[in-house]
Amino acid sequence: MAPKPVSLSYLLLLVLFLAIQLSEQLEFSQSQTLLKVQQLLGYPSALGTLSSTTDFCNIEPTPYLTLVCYEDSLTQLHVVGNNEFSPLPQNFSSDTLFATLGTLSSLKVLSLVSLGLWGALPESIAQLSSLEILNISSNHFNGVIPSQLSLLRNLQSLVLDGNNFNGEIPNWVGSLQGLAVLSMKNNWLSGSLPTSLDALHTLRVLDLSNNQLSGELPHLKNLANLQVLNLENNTFGPHFPSLPTKLVSLVLRNNSFRLGVPSGLSSLYLLQKLDLSLNGFVGPLPPSFLSLPSINYLDVSSNKFTGMLFNSMSCNDDLHFVNLSSNLLKGELPTCLEPKTRVVLYARNCLSNKNQDQHPSDFCSNEALAVTIIPRQQKRKRTTSKAVLVSSTGGVVGGVLIVGVVILVVSRVHKKQVVKIPSKFTLEHVISEVDNEDKVKTATRFIMEHIIKRVPDKHAVKTLTRSIKEHVMSKVNNKRVVRASTRSIIEHVSSVNTAKLLTDARYISETMKMGASLPAYRTFALDELKEATSNFDASCLISDGPHGQIYKGVLSDGMHIAIRGLKMKKRHGPQTYMHHVELISKLRHSYLVSALGHAFECNQDDSCVNNVFLIFEFVPNRSLRSCVSGSSGEKLAWTQRIAAAIGVVKGIQFLHTGIVPGLYSNNLKITDILLDNNHNVKISSYNLPLSGENKRMISNGTSPGLKGNVQARIKDADKNDVYDIGVILLEIILGRPIMFHNEVGTLKDLLQVSIKTDDIARRSIVDPAVHKECSDESLMTMMEICVRCLSSEPTDRPSVEDILWNLQFAAQVQNSWRRDSSDHIYSPAPSSRET
Repeated sequence: MAPKPVSLSYLLLLVLFLAIQLSEQLEFSQSQTLLKVQQLLGYPSALGTLSSTTDFCNIEPTPYLTLVCYEDSLTQLHVVGNNEFSPLPQNFSSDTLFATLGTLSSLKVLSLVSLGLWGALPESIAQLSSLEILNISSNHFNGVIPSQLSLLRNLQSLVLDGNNFNGEIPNWVGSLQGLAVLSMKNNWLSGSLPTSLDALHTLRVLDLSNNQLSGELPHLKNLANLQVLNLENNTFGPHFPSLPTKLVSLVLRNNSFRLGVPSGLSSLYLLQKLDLSLNGFVGPLPPSFLSLPSINYLDVSSNKFTGMLFNSMSCNDDLHFVNLSSNLLKGELPTCLEPKTRVVLYARNCLSNKNQDQHPSDFCSNEALAVTIIPRQQKRKRTTSKAVLVSSTGGVVGGVLIVGVVILVVSRVHKKQVVKIPSKFTLEHVISEVDNEDKVKTATRFIMEHIIKRVPDKHAVKTLTRSIKEHVMSKVNNKRVVRASTRSIIEHVSSVNTAKLLTDARYISETMKMGASLPAYRTFALDELKEATSNFDASCLISDGPHGQIYKGVLSDGMHIAIRGLKMKKRHGPQTYMHHVELISKLRHSYLVSALGHAFECNQDDSCVNNVFLIFEFVPNRSLRSCVSGSSGEKLAWTQRIAAAIGVVKGIQFLHTGIVPGLYSNNLKITDILLDNNHNVKISSYNLPLSGENKRMISNGTSPGLKGNVQARIKDADKNDVYDIGVILLEIILGRPIMFHNEVGTLKDLLQVSIKTDDIARRSIVDPAVHKECSDESLMTMMEICVRCLSSEPTDRPSVEDILWNLQFAAQVQNSWRRDSSDHIYSPAPSSRET
């Protein structure tokens, strides 16, 4: 009877032994995989526990190693090392590592952080088909982001921070429909963001900070679940992006945003952190930023925000950090920001609070005008033929005589002033200081006689002459001095509530969405273009000139396009032109006829490019000239003309600063400014960078009179476009077509003299279609900035930003005047110049 218990004991031991053996056999392959991973990673200390146990699924989690199993299969692997700065030895193979990890078919979470991993992210990563979270941050991976990641359809979190990835963010990222976290900060990624990001409706975190990304941001408004958006330290801009409403953190620090902040930003009721610092934002600072329902961190430092602060403004009680420093703010620091429990920085503004360093009040007024002093540049010369040269010379001589007489008189009482601060002395001031009445009469008579000889509209000049004569002689005889008639922009600032004015300005508070309604830029097939134009049939030809042939076409989806064909004179492969094509692809803006794509026609023998076709949006309506100085059709109202001028200037501003390198010397003509059905302007012809013959146009400009070094030519090229803007403004104001260059000097002199006289005489030279509907202040501002644009010296011409500010100001004072005069069509207030 005794042997039976012994036999039973052995039997129990045998069963237990077999169970253990069977359990080890089930885990054997995954255990071997983990040990292989330990070897490939160079036996990091984080994986040291693997050498002391075989029960991997029950290893106690640490900050450096976490293993999670489900039904004896490994589902999560977290490894955090301390090798952030030194890559693994040269015998390390990322391909082998991920091929080994690929055998873990149930792995859903993989986190390999600070392990010194290097090399390209291999294609074998696609084997991890069950992966939902991938974090390989703080390593040394390089190269482009592989397309094999798009095969991980279950991916919810992709973290590639702190590596050396380069190239563009791939368009396929939009196919990861379940993605909630996309973080690629601290890499070397470049290019613009793919429009496919708009399809990531589940995305909650988007962090692309500290890269080399650039260009306009795609629409993000459809990302309804986005809570964190961090784009710090890139060069996005210049337009503010469209944003979803559930953002909790928005960081746009240190980019290239340069326009206004949209009013919709104040509706982000969940926003806790807002950082717009180190950009170039302009316009009034929305007071609502301080009182957003959830805000606790606000940094708008180092911008060009303007406006008045008042001590009665309200703040959110949870606001613990505020940085308003280095802007153009005036007034008083709100009382709600004074508690010591908050960190509040506001230095380098123009506030009355002196606890932190402040500029004088005039500094913010002047800087807000965006008027810059440009280094001296050489004259711009515009010649088309000998006849034009002769007539132009006559115009210049006449203009010099007029200006010379005016300067001779003005110099008696006033030194010549810098362009940045317009003179406040007017004809009345000068005359009141001149003792010899006969000299004044002679100077005035000479000016008017010279203009009469050169301006074809004699009736307008006679009216102007009579008014000036009566006005001047009345002041001289009676020895009466009245206030200055020339209103400088500085006077405007001091006489109106600028903060209130700019708050209401739709031209500053609203930002444009570049290419908002356009399809993505793409490469077109040549057959696609042939089908759109019936094989480039003559009936589709719009124009044929020195800049190539332009065809109208219709794509298969019904979209109308314009196709510009350029014949290449030099024989190069497609790759030679890709740099220029990349720049052209960025020419997408609300005020440009925007680029949609390109196509190459290559020689079949040597694959060299014979023709390049550039595809643009098609704008079917009339030119700006036909709407302001045409002989037939409906003419634009005064407010519409100012809006059109603003659109032209914004388009040029984008060409100069919205792309790198900027496009200058665009040879802007009013006939190249098109208007769509809503009277929105589109610049249809600008300095396209493409062929080798035109390559110099990108950096050097094309004005024939430019000489000197490259930097000087670039600056002059900037001012060439300003001159062209002045010519367009001249035609907008006068309502007559300007066909020859020599007319510009004559008409500029006419404007310059009319600025010095009264309202009635000034309106006599304005287009009769609008002369009764424009306010005196709006008309004066338009005339003054037009004259400055047409200065013969490039250094005397205003900056594009200065022009834009003046035009926006003219629009606002015009709108205010219209509201005040809504009960009658035209009723100008009595001018103080008549006293």
